[in-house]
Amino acid sequence: MNRYLERIYINMQELICRAGILILAISMSLTLNATHNRAGEITYEQIGELSIRVTITTYTKTSSFQADRDTLELHWGDGTSTKIGRVNGSGDVLPNDIKRNFYVGEHTYPGRATYHMYFTDPNRIANILNVNHPNSIKIEFHLQTSFTFLNSQFQGSNSSAILLQPPIDFACVGQRFIHNANAFDPDGDSLAYELIVPLQDVNSVVPNYQFPDQISPGANNRLTLNPVTGDLIWDAPQRTGEYNVAFKILEYRQGVLINSIIRDMQILVENCENQPPEIEVIEEICVIAGDLVMFDVRATDPDMPAQQLSLTALGGPMNVNVSPAIFSIDGSYRSQPVVGTFSWQTQCEHIAEHPYNMVFKAVDDTRDTTGLATLKHVRIKVIGPPPENVTAISINGAHRISWDRPYACEVTEEDYFLGFTVWRRPNSNPFQPDTCTPGLEGRGYTAIAYDVKEFSDGRYFFLDTDIDAGQTYCYRVTAAFAFLSIAGYRYNHVQSLPSNEDCAGLKLDKPFMTKVSIDETDVSNGVIATEWTRPSPLEIDTLVFTGPYRFALMRGDGFDPAVFVPVAGADFTSETFAGLTDTSFIDMTGLNTQDQVYSYQVAFYVNGQQLFSTSDKASTVRLSSQGSDNEILLSWEADVPWQNYLFHIYRKDNSQSDFTLLGTSNVNSYRDMGLVNGEEYCYYIQTTGTYGFSKLPEPLINLSQVSCTEPEDAVPPCIPILSVQNSCDNEDLTVGGLFINQLSWKTQTPSCDSPDDVAGFRIFYKPRLDSAFTFLAEVDAATTIFDHGSEFGISGCYAVTSLDSLGNESDTSNIVCVENCPFYQLPNVFTPNGDQANDIFRPFPYKFIDHIDLKIFNRWGQLVFETMNPDIEWTGVNSAGKDLSQGVYQYVCVVYEASVDGQGESTNVLKGYIELIR
Repeated sequence: MNRYLERIYINMQELICRAGILILAISMSLTLNATHNRAGEITYEQIGELSIRVTITTYTKTSSFQADRDTLELHWGDGTSTKIGRVNGSGDVLPNDIKRNFYVGEHTYPGRATYHMYFTDPNRIANILNVNHPNSIKIEFHLQTSFTFLNSQFQGSNSSAILLQPPIDFACVGQRFIHNANAFDPDGDSLAYELIVPLQDVNSVVPNYQFPDQISPGANNRLTLNPVTGDLIWDAPQRTGEYNVAFKILEYRQGVLINSIIRDMQILVENCENQPPEIEVIEEICVIAGDLVMFDVRATDPDMPAQQLSLTALGGPMNVNVSPAIFSIDGSYRSQPVVGTFSWQTQCEHIAEHPYNMVFKAVDDTRDTTGLATLKHVRIKVIGPPPENVTAISINGAHRISWDRPYACEVTEEDYFLGFTVWRRPNSNPFQPDTCTPGLEGRGYTAIAYDVKEFSDGRYFFLDTDIDAGQTYCYRVTAAFAFLSIAGYRYNHVQSLPSNEDCAGLKLDKPFMTKVSIDETDVSNGVIATEWTRPSPLEIDTLVFTGPYRFALMRGDGFDPAVFVPVAGADFTSETFAGLTDTSFIDMTGLNTQDQVYSYQVAFYVNGQQLFSTSDKASTVRLSSQGSDNEILLSWEADVPWQNYLFHIYRKDNSQSDFTLLGTSNVNSYRDMGLVNGEEYCYYIQTTGTYGFSKLPEPLINLSQVSCTEPEDAVPPCIPILSVQNSCDNEDLTVGGLFINQLSWKTQTPSCDSPDDVAGFRIFYKPRLDSAFTFLAEVDAATTIFDHGSEFGISGCYAVTSLDSLGNESDTSNIVCVENCPFYQLPNVFTPNGDQANDIFRPFPYKFIDHIDLKIFNRWGQLVFETMNPDIEWTGVNSAGKDLSQGVYQYVCVVYEASVDGQGESTNVLKGYIELIR
């Protein structure tokens, strides 16, 4: 038994026991001959350069022994076919009239290409509700799998995914159903899912197919397939019976489709007075390889008296070769609550680009051996650990980057560890790595070296010689992992978490501003603290550039001052370089820190008055605050030569004497919600930054000015979403001769931040597209339905706005225009004989008609009567007023309906005969 069979054998044994007595009950009412196939798929494993081992898995009807197959003919897709034998004896006879069959064969192809292999069997089972009902037994059962032989020397082998969840499942009328094939790809390829129509032949769909939600359709009957997770959700079945659903599992490598599997599965639906179990478990977790993943899975059921539950686990972590996961309980039924512990000691071999998928399934015992089921996914992403303690130094015109050895995952089975990748960017990006986001994509770094494994003095290292003098370069390192092809080439590369950042190349021959922080906020007596660093003594030849040495602090207005002027009292001189130690100054020279931005720079002089270098300018942090309804929007900016990467927001209200920390942000904005309109709130921002260079101080902490404001409700409420229904949709919307347009609207939408901030609604109407809206009515917030009636028609356009308690009005809703649904029909006989019964030719009761163009002809084609009056009122006379003789007359009637654009000619011109009887 191959790898695929071993992994699904036990899983299916347990599931089929749960598939319910129902299949048996239905099957016993059917004839035994010919009915056969329930479900199946074709999977394969590449076993050589051009050779594969194929497994056809089918689920058939045990009692249809006359249709039992000990061999199946498999068409390999290269023009040849082979009868391959069943490898599990006469098949595994399972409960509920189900048999599982495995057919295995091997084949060698003539060359690398894309092949489409398939098999076709004459019969499906009878009475499938959504396949050519009621004659599904006559429809062939067809499975096909497509795959591409890659160049294994360079691209590696290509085996299909393993489908861990069996393809027969159970559902209840009115209850949400979920199935997942639980596909696991051992090659680490990416999987996607696509819902299709089942097949009866090569690329030929079965006839008269209906997706399950088309059987008794409605708003509460919807079938979806998640293309990423593979969750097949039917919410909810409405009719009992057996259904078949098919979907493709698509496998991609580096964005290229390399194979696809079709699963054709069966869903059995029955009436159940039952609710599904509930599962409590985390949904997603990211871990660093080497961590222990352990969590509890808890299953309960809302039905009383309490039912017993079975809780099982299937997924990729339980099928890996190295250190597979375990689940603490088996699938036997237990009293509630049922709690199992999932445990997985992750290893470096588990590092993968895509998350592993675990599916936990809880099944109740409504029908003794089966019941209603619930599935829950847990996605587990295993990330490579970051290289540690990266340093970058300038040496002999190059940059030497080094990091710790050994690395936590440098020893792996099958040489999965590839080496290190060195990344570089100009200047720093001091982001904090996210455990769920490996690599450096989108961070501004460029890979400059791959598969690095050189080491010296107990550390890995790389020498970057491609540098420009005076340019600062910042470095990070990631570890790389990949599968190994036969020829030693790598595929399906994965990067680890990035290391810390270090920079080199920054020339320290000038001062560096490190602080421009507002200590006091005031319109005329503001205070700003400044700090800077001294130039490095290694960069100043004091024998050539002699003293005295001097710092001069300069200040300018705004983020980009046109002129910098000396700051009074901030000029420091020393005869020796070592004595030039003044590197800070408190500026309190009549500053308006409340309204003004200031920028600073430091000039460094040698030989008394010779300018040697000037620092880069650095500005104060400018905070802006804007009041809105029960909230204040904060934003800030600063023009500084370092990178600010973290921001602390402090707040004080009228009840507080001191500022307190409100929150943190890694972007230059913050939204403070849940405030009281009309109350003042004050804020300041503390920024945290770095030059990303180990020889400069960090972190760099600076404060903004204090900004105060009040939240106020100047924000209009949410825009309603409008819909209109009328008698064309609902015959009950005609009351007392009035035709009703019933408007309904809502503001509870995902895009609405404050759906409760509504005091009322205003309704507008216009009768035609080219007319202007007029005010129709205003209603309170509790009213979300409005009836607009007319004796003559329902065509027109509507819009709604919402109002809050302060009179703020939203933008107009979506405009909904409705048309009349005209009805006009003529009788075929009348008797104008003066007996007061049917003496006048009139139409049947009509609606939404503007006018008509009716012409009546005698048998010789002569016009005898015409009118534009939709009521007609013909008394059997000609245009001269003389009585016409008894006989048959022909008519042509063009009907013009009343519509929203002013008029609309009916495309259904009425033609017919009228019998005039005297």
